[in-house]
Amino acid sequence: MRAERISLCMIVKDEEELLPHCLASVQGAVDEIIVVDTGSSDRSAEIAQQYGAVVVRVEWCEDFAAARNAGLERASGDWILFLDADEALDRAAREQIRSWTSVSGCDGLFLNIHNYTGTGQQGVTVNPVLRLFRNAPEHRFEGRIHEQIAAAICRRNPEAAFHVTDMVIHHYGYQTAIVERKDKVNRNVRLLQQAVEEEPDQPFHHYNLGVEYLRVGEAERALETFGVARMGIDPAVTSYAHLLFKYEVRCLQHLNRWQEALDRIDAALELFPEYTDLMHHRGVCADALGDADRAEYSLLEAVRMGPPPPIYHTEEGIGTYQTWYTLGRLLEGRADLEGAVDAYVEAVRAKSSLLPPLYRIFRIMRVSGQEHQIPELVRERFALSSEEATHKVLGILEQSRCYDAALQLLSGISSQPSAEMRERLSVAEAMLQIQQGRWNKARLKLEPVQRKKGLLAISSARWLERLEWIEGKEVNGDDPLTLWLKRSLQVGEGKNEESAVQTGRTVGLRATKKKDMDSSIDGTVAGTEYDGWQALGLMMEGCVQSGRWKELHSLIQMCRQQLAGEGLSVEQNVRVGEKKKEMEGKKENGKVSDIDSFPGASDTLTGTSWLVKGLVSAADHHLEVFAQHADGQRHRCWPVVQHIRLELPGADGFES
Repeated sequence: MRAERISLCMIVKDEEELLPHCLASVQGAVDEIIVVDTGSSDRSAEIAQQYGAVVVRVEWCEDFAAARNAGLERASGDWILFLDADEALDRAAREQIRSWTSVSGCDGLFLNIHNYTGTGQQGVTVNPVLRLFRNAPEHRFEGRIHEQIAAAICRRNPEAAFHVTDMVIHHYGYQTAIVERKDKVNRNVRLLQQAVEEEPDQPFHHYNLGVEYLRVGEAERALETFGVARMGIDPAVTSYAHLLFKYEVRCLQHLNRWQEALDRIDAALELFPEYTDLMHHRGVCADALGDADRAEYSLLEAVRMGPPPPIYHTEEGIGTYQTWYTLGRLLEGRADLEGAVDAYVEAVRAKSSLLPPLYRIFRIMRVSGQEHQIPELVRERFALSSEEATHKVLGILEQSRCYDAALQLLSGISSQPSAEMRERLSVAEAMLQIQQGRWNKARLKLEPVQRKKGLLAISSARWLERLEWIEGKEVNGDDPLTLWLKRSLQVGEGKNEESAVQTGRTVGLRATKKKDMDSSIDGTVAGTEYDGWQALGLMMEGCVQSGRWKELHSLIQMCRQQLAGEGLSVEQNVRVGEKKKEMEGKKENGKVSDIDSFPGASDTLTGTSWLVKGLVSAADHHLEVFAQHADGQRHRCWPVVQHIRLELPGADGFES
């Protein structure tokens, strides 16, 4: 029997950046590639030919179906696979696709489109779409935009059969950078409005137009447009009806019309009782309306249902980790902290790379006085199968200020560490001791590293200078941060003798940017030095933990002055200005030196962020002390204080 051949059909215009990834993903999976070029001014056609494609050049006529059909005219395969340049066939699908076409008695096969939005790190939506169908002259696309093939297939064969496969296509086209560069939304709206004018009774056009309005936040307009679409469909036979209902719910949520959203969900669940997304959103709406019992029931029911059947559009994590996390937040709000921790644990177990639940778990346990139980929980409930995973957990513990728990885990990070790893672990432990204000213990870890003259000797020496400074001792080293601290203190004394503290004192902020996600412990174990604001953050935290309030106040003032540009005298500012001019002449040779007061000092966004975190840390400490009786018993106001502490700003694991 002759093996059935597969033709890939595409349309492109100025896709040289994305096209190679797409075409590489189908190598070995298809027998021919037909690329319709609608007017590229870049190397798209040349790249397609390099991958063996037949390039068909057509003039763009504002009609995606016409362009698609131009490719079908040239296709000779038994099956047609169609992709866009911003998509890629999953590796597993590349290996499975021939098996599906050879054994399938269907007229068409659905593949799951994994859509990546935002920066691509916010998870994916999963949408089953007809992307593989038998080649026949009668099978031609319809629709100016969001073109469809199913109607033509069914006209040719009213008994046509379709099957939903587990094959995956990755779609990157709605990531923010790509959408903005290609102005996709405006293009889509323009074509859809034109399609509505041409076919006003076609509900699919109204539905797609509503999607575009919702994408740009025009919820009221989107809701109105979805309403027009809903009036024109039979939900029992319309493939996108379930999604139309969910999008209406999202519009109502966006508009804070929670009761209407809940009513719409209940009506939709009568039609689609297996659609987990609706049950999840019922929990969200009930919570917004203050019905916590119904919210909890709905979320637990969504978890019981699990991900919806593959015929439904869904979001990754609905029925699993996303629902568990939402339930955890609900239970946390109800002061059921034990239940919240259990829900967060299940979220992490469902997706081990998920960070926000870990931040919530550790923060809850610290605030509720259960930090000592964290190491046991980590060992029993999570599988830390690699040093990388352990480092990640250590970093989250540090950012959650669970220093004792981090120290316990750190001690078992490597059974037989190399000499270099031992030094890195020593420095990591020193950083944790510094954040707790245990200056002597930190010094005992840093001094041997300095003496051994290894990779971390210089950074250890600098930290030893900072410890000398903060304890009010004479410092004669060359650490830029310590020199700034000394100078700033002298400037402060010159301005206001009474506001200065005689011992050295500063604190600040740890590097944010990506360092909020990449922990300082991870960085230390990897041999990375702390920059200025990051080092100041560790010192500020140490002052809070050890009760050095005068030093903390002095450090806050110096950091504030640095951020406000008040940290230098007139003479020093002149010298800095001269230095900047000198550096301008070196830029062409790539020899620009750091002219900051201390490493990273010019990054005011990072500085401000860590100054705020330092103040939050101090407030949290005061709240904790307030809630304790002298005999160690909890104060009667403890539940209120605990709630306030949980609501204070803090690291949460979400990307900024």
